[in-house]
Amino acid sequence: MSDLSEYKESTALENIDAYLDGEELTEEEAQQLEQWIKTDSQNADQAFRRVFLHSYLRQRFQTRAIGEMQARELASQKQEPLILPSESEIEIKPEPKSQPQKATRSQPRRRHPLLSWRWMLLFGIGIVSTFNLAVLFIKDFQIPYDEDKAFEQPINFDSDYMKKTFLMARVAAQPFLYEGFDYSQEELTEKETEGVNGLNGGVGWAGPWIDEGPIYASIVHDTKKKNLGKNDMRLFGTLGFSDQYGNMLLTKGGQYRTGQVSESVSVRHIDLQQVPHALSDSKGFGADGEILWFSFMAQSYDNAGDGRYAYIDFGNEESSLRIGKLASAVRGNWAAAGQVNGTEINTASSDVLSGQAVLVVGRILFRPGAEEVDLWLNPVLNKIPELDEVDLRLMAPDLRIERVKIVSRYSTDFDEIRVGVSFVDVIPAHEHDDNE
Repeated sequence: MSDLSEYKESTALENIDAYLDGEELTEEEAQQLEQWIKTDSQNADQAFRRVFLHSYLRQRFQTRAIGEMQARELASQKQEPLILPSESEIEIKPEPKSQPQKATRSQPRRRHPLLSWRWMLLFGIGIVSTFNLAVLFIKDFQIPYDEDKAFEQPINFDSDYMKKTFLMARVAAQPFLYEGFDYSQEELTEKETEGVNGLNGGVGWAGPWIDEGPIYASIVHDTKKKNLGKNDMRLFGTLGFSDQYGNMLLTKGGQYRTGQVSESVSVRHIDLQQVPHALSDSKGFGADGEILWFSFMAQSYDNAGDGRYAYIDFGNEESSLRIGKLASAVRGNWAAAGQVNGTEINTASSDVLSGQAVLVVGRILFRPGAEEVDLWLNPVLNKIPELDEVDLRLMAPDLRIERVKIVSRYSTDFDEIRVGVSFVDVIPAHEHDDNE
């Protein structure tokens, strides 16, 4: 047996770290480590704490690289009870009073495993139950989760730390569906088809845009040069957004302009393989219990209503959500409604004029049956909007989103269509922005 008199605690912990990092221990190191652990219950406790710390730090680093759904799966593991081996299975041997005899050269050395099965079991428990161990020895090994108390203290978004953290999240935003209409003039000139037919930029789409209406839509780069006269509200510049604190939305290139007089219709289908798995079920994209965020910018020629319309439609032909200037909103302000078999239902109208440029940020809570839709118009970008600050709220028909359609009979511009799983996914910032 190896001599433990000079075997230090620091050496034992270093060997544990090395083993957990995938390094191989020599037979002598493994034997010394095992004897050190078995010698004293305090040593066993130190080893167990080391395993927990190593596993916890690894899990923390991994969590930073995973998505929202995986994070929720990890959080759910906190609710699973921890099962420890019984005391009879853990053998703690007291330190021998006499000095152990050293093995002679003539004696064959017994092959010793790196660690006994009991301690391999403990190591496994430490890795599997990283989060469970955080609540050991507190209130009978378990802290009950109280959702009402979980958010009693609101996040202070005014702190410098939260401002910088939120800005970094916006810079790293990754919507799974995006169309910025940033097609160059050269691309548009070389394109063989008219309108937006064949344009295939962005992220998350199954194919290019298809014009279906009698009038073609177009891509505009300079609204000051391309306009419909002195009464065109879009004369002042291209679509963009900056909130009251100076936070700016990241925008690119040109913007989509609908046709006028007659109806223009542009359709683009979503690549459902790019939709996060949790958002889909056997019926398609729109699984009950999940939350979807989206945003886009828009501005119409002027504020006219009385049956005029220009809107974005999320869904399919049977049911969808329409947002924009709606025929069912008589005043012509920005509005939203559900659509069932071509009929607008449950229309909600805002106080914001459709001739005014607007950033629309929406949240869909998919429920069994009708969906809950909340819309914020021109929200601040440095914090998640509150539910009591919504500009429009309505119930939409059961949605299965297959495509995005832009329909208009009144010249209107749309830009920066984003769909994601969080608020920050749909309000990205430039990496050089500073919201202080």
